[in-house]
This record gives sequence, C-alpha cells and structure tokens, in this order.
Amino acid sequence: MSASALSNSSSPERICLGNLMKEIDQDSPREDSKDETAYKTLGEQKLSLDSVYPFSSKAKSLFSPNITPGNINNINTINNSCIYNITSILAAFSSQKSTITLQKKLAEMSKEDLEDIIKEMKGYFSSIIKNKNGNYFVSDLLKVCSKEQRIEILKELGNHIIDDCIDEYGTHPIQTLIELASSEEEYKLLLFYFNDFKKILKATLDENGTYVIQKLIVHIPEKNRMGFNLIFVKFICILAMDMYGVCTAIKFINYTKNEIIEKQLLNLILSNFLSIAENQYGNYLIQNVMRLWWNTKKGIFLKKICMEKFHKLARNHYSSYVCDIFLKLSNLQEKKILMSMLINSKTAIDNNNCGKIILNKLMNGLNQQNSENKFNGNKNKNNKESKNSKKENGDNKEENKK
Repeated sequence: MSASALSNSSSPERICLGNLMKEIDQDSPREDSKDETAYKTLGEQKLSLDSVYPFSSKAKSLFSPNITPGNINNINTINNSCIYNITSILAAFSSQKSTITLQKKLAEMSKEDLEDIIKEMKGYFSSIIKNKNGNYFVSDLLKVCSKEQRIEILKELGNHIIDDCIDEYGTHPIQTLIELASSEEEYKLLLFYFNDFKKILKATLDENGTYVIQKLIVHIPEKNRMGFNLIFVKFICILAMDMYGVCTAIKFINYTKNEIIEKQLLNLILSNFLSIAENQYGNYLIQNVMRLWWNTKKGIFLKKICMEKFHKLARNHYSSYVCDIFLKLSNLQEKKILMSMLINSKTAIDNNNCGKIILNKLMNGLNQQNSENKFNGNKNKNNKESKNSKKENGDNKEENKK
C-alpha cells in the first residue's frame, strides 16, 4: 500500500498513515545512493570485484590474483588452500551451481575451517546477505555456527540489519539469525538494533521486512522485548489498515500477554473500532481479538462496542464479518440483548444485502438456540420424570415384598 494511495483516501486514519509513510520515505536513502558495496545481479556475469567492493589496500592483498569470477566454473576445481580465500568465496556467488557446491562443503568443515571462512567473510556480511546466491550460503553458515560466531556476525550486521531486513535477499539470513537466537546476549543485541520507531514501522509494512518483525515477536521471549513492545503497540492501528502490517499486528497480539500492553491494545482498538472493522484488512484484526478475548474481561468491552455499533457494522461489507463472528461466539442471552438494542435504536440494518444476511443469521441463531434450549429442557424434564417413575416403582416393589 503506497503512501500516495493512502493520502488520497478520505479516511482520517488513512491520511495520517499516508503522511507518516511520506515522512518515512523522506528519511529513506535514494536508490541511486545505495551502498556502493551492493552486489550486482547475476545478469552482469562479468563481475569486477574491485568495482563492486571499495576494498582497502590491506583487503586487496588478501586476494589471490589467479582467481577471478570469470574463470571459476566449478568450485571443486579450487584447491582447499584457496577455497576459503575471500576472492574465491565471493566468486562462488556468481553462479547458483558454485554456491550450492560451497554450501555442501559446510557440512564437511572442521571447526578450524569454519572459523577461517568466517574470518575471511568478515567485513562483507552485509553485502553478501543481499546477494541472490550469497544469502543462501549465509543462512546455511549460520546453522552450523556456534553461538559465539553467530553473535560475531550479528554484531557486524549491527545497525544496518534493520535496513537490510527489507531487502528481498537479505531478509532470509536475518530471519534465520533470529530463529537461531537462544541466549540473552543475542536477544539484547537484536532488540538493540531493532529500536528505531520509524524503521520498525517501515519494515513491518514491507513485504520482506514484515516476516523479520514477526520472527522477533515469535522467537524472542516476551520478558526480553518489553521495550520493543512499547514501541510496536503505538502504531497497531496503522498496521491494521495494511495487508502486511495486519498479519504482524495479529501475531503481536497473539504472542503478547503483558497486562499493560494488552490494556493499551484494547484502548487503541476500542478508540478506532469502527474504522478498523470497516477496513478490508482491519476486520481480520477485530475478528482475531474477539476470538482471543471473548471469555475475558477485555471481551466484555468488545461485546459492548460491537452491540452498540452493530447496525453500522452489519451494513458494511468488511465489518459484516465482525458481526458474523459475534453471532457465532455469542450465547442466547447475548443475542437477545443485541436484538433488543437493535429494536430500541429503531435503525434498520436490512436496507442492503450485507445487513439482510446478518439479520437473517441473528434471527436464525435466536430460533435455533431457543429450540435447543426447549429440547434440552424437555429432555431434562423427561429424564427427571423417568428417574422419579423408577424410584416410585422401586418403592412399590419394596412395599409389595413387605
């Protein structure tokens, strides 16, 4: 969803989101000013390492002058003394075949060789993870690394990680890095790097970045991400209106059990209930919290506002799904209260197709539950009478014996 499209909307929430996204776009680097160390595409087969990387003279001295991307067809032709040279590693990423070969060698590497290859790649990780082939290698490398080695790589990615996570290739190794995090130090580092309000929002609204933010929410224990949660909760209503954002917002709600955060979430949702419910993406968030909180104290507030706004919700295509969830979750007494409120408000909800469908479901629900209650009542009555009859027969038999 682009900022321009949002700004053209008449909804105050959309205008607000549009302005915020414009502000984010202004802070974002222009495409023509991207890091000069970025890899070129595979279409540019004739790769010049010197032009791609602004190496220092010290870094250049590490390169083997006899190994260039142009003369490497199969990584197996490189002897073991060269295979962990930075030149040959970077050259391997010029083709899928040589990258796969290098990936396979990871399983055979000794601890010493693994340490050597990480040392060779030091200083290049941010660029390699954004390479079409290199990102796969780094993902596999992380899986065989020790905790200390992962931390070393994480520190190198550092403050760039929140920008790299929206890259179509960079997103995958970063997701792997988060999934593998298992220590307090890793959690603290990740959350330290993901601490910028605007960049977190930008990543969450991005088709690649949103998966990274979801990994943070799912894999980092809630007790460790209180600071992150306090930032994230502030733009929950913005996320609810976005195709990618709403998925991450739902994930956040489902994985957050802190009472303070839940109260903030509830207040924000209640304050923007109608605009979220009527949105093509937002209605999914409302449906989710209704299912999640239905039998809790928070559910009482959701039921109340849903009943109060029911006549408006029922007439809108998207929010009618919220009405549908209400009817599925509510008991007979709640349906009766709803019907009474609709009658007293004297507001017709059956003046369009959505309203007619919802009203029919409400009436059918009332009739069905009434019938079930009567059936259960009669069944209980019959069971009681049957028990009494058996008891009387038993008493009569006892008297006859006497």
